[in-house]
Amino acid sequence: MKTNNSLTHAGCVAFRDDKKKIQYLVASSSNGEHWILPQGHIDPGETPEVAALRELEEETGVVGEIIRRLSIQEFDKGNERVIVQYYLVRMIEIKSSMENRELRWEDKEAALKLLSFNEAKNTLKDAFINSK
Repeated sequence: MKTNNSLTHAGCVAFRDDKKKIQYLVASSSNGEHWILPQGHIDPGETPEVAALRELEEETGVVGEIIRRLSIQEFDKGNERVIVQYYLVRMIEIKSSMENRELRWEDKEAALKLLSFNEAKNTLKDAFINSK
């Protein structure tokens, strides 16, 4: 496992429980070409937890609370090596977002099918295992 010093990004698997079933949040990428989990750069002096919640709110308008830490995923984005610590986050409320992204709340099967990248799918599967 990587140390926090090597992390570049933090992200979330956000969920809500509508009393019938648990739904997971999937967002469009900034260019609208992919479906992703909310995540972004950890700012200097910021903890991964704070960065994950900040990015979730900026990208989607969702305010949440961290339930637990999930996996660390690594991938290349352009010429950058991205190392993301993900967290399982329960939605508390939804505000207007700073970014104009399409959002989908889906059950686990539909969310897995929507996600464009394997690291996001693996993280979502990790959330299913850890949310029980």
